Amino acid sequence: MKKILDNIGLEYEVGIDEAAFYGPKLDIQYKNVFGKEDTIVTIQIDMLLAEKFGMYYIDKDGQKKLPYIIHRTSLGCYERTLAYMLEHFAGALPMWLSPEQVRVLPLSENLADQAKEIEAKLLNAGIRVTTDLRSEKIGYKIREAQLEKIPYMLVIGNKEVENGTVSVRSRKQADMGSMPLDDFIKLALEEIAAKKK
Repeated sequence: MKKILDNIGLEYEVGIDEAAFYGPKLDIQYKNVFGKEDTIVTIQIDMLLAEKFGMYYIDKDGQKKLPYIIHRTSLGCYERTLAYMLEHFAGALPMWLSPEQVRVLPLSENLADQAKEIEAKLLNAGIRVTTDLRSEKIGYKIREAQLEKIPYMLVIGNKEVENGTVSVRSRKQADMGSMPLDDFIKLALEEIAAKKK
């Protein structure tokens, strides 16, 4: 591994007496926002496991040999990867990664059925969506959704229901105006497919 790192000219440190007791190991470390060092990738050669499990192969000369096993993680552990991504995006995950991509915000409780219809259409299109049916003021609901870093909010009132539109608010661009629901779905699906940041 040292030869490879030297060949590509990467800066590295040799860690003596670290926890890799069964073979050489390559770790790629980074410092998180707290200055703590975390491992992103680990590649380790295991020179003991094959013998323990009786794993052999026959080489080109017909000799029985023990293989070296390579353990690797592509991005460390799952939790560390998620933590890294949340830090990187400051909690504002791109739409394609966001657990909640859209929140439907009806202006009044009377519009609950229409809000649920919109939610059903979005879910049917494969968009992760929730509807906020609480009897709170719309400004409060919008602010809360923004603090939760929801990529899009769809505000609906009587005017939107009559016109078959939704009033779109983006976490990035604020008020985007009214548009037909199908147009919003198309826009959202394009953003998801493009994996935009």
